[in-house]
Amino acid sequence: MVIALTAYALRRSQEVVNFPEQLNELLSFFSRNFASDHPFRNIEVISGEPAIPELYMLGSSDGGLNFAVKEGLGLAFASYLSPQMTVPVLRAYKERFKPSVFMSVPRSIISAIVITAETDDEAKYLAAPLELLWARMYAGTLMQGQPFPSLEEAHSHVYSSAEKEARKENRNRFIIGGIKTVSDQLRNLASETMVDEVMLWEAYTDKVARHKAYKLLADEFKLSSTH
Repeated sequence: MVIALTAYALRRSQEVVNFPEQLNELLSFFSRNFASDHPFRNIEVISGEPAIPELYMLGSSDGGLNFAVKEGLGLAFASYLSPQMTVPVLRAYKERFKPSVFMSVPRSIISAIVITAETDDEAKYLAAPLELLWARMYAGTLMQGQPFPSLEEAHSHVYSSAEKEARKENRNRFIIGGIKTVSDQLRNLASETMVDEVMLWEAYTDKVARHKAYKLLADEFKLSSTH
């Protein structure tokens, strides 16, 4: 019977997705606080004492904020999806957070798309494929299966009117610039949002440029690797 219930818990129907219900069930597996009559009460995810990891709600709107606050979870916010909501949502999270068995203090992460190099001009050059891809996505000109643009393609591409407008509107989704420009923006963003961690999402098409950018960021923020 337990095996059948476990299979049901893992292979739920995709026809109807009830996120709040499934989230509550997931949290209950960790906290082991299923109601006495809940069908999953006797399913053991981990034997022995409960091991509760740090749980974060991924969000790009106030929907994720509300779940994180209600359940006492961490919040990881994708700033590039909702730039205008980034600061108010993350500030509201810090103000409204209530401790839970999952997290005693608020913990927040901001995810940002960053392209950097030694100079602003070099970074802008390297960011062209990223800008073209997102312009195509928001202009509706991205074809299914179309690969990520190369530097050559991005710099020779003739933007349509819709792509030009999308590119303009997308500018505040990214942090692009020389290492000093980028570090100032990241520090300001972290301060304004009061986050505990900044997660970087990058889109370099050149391997050498990617490694160079990582080195610049590590030196600027005095980061070290154990590997």
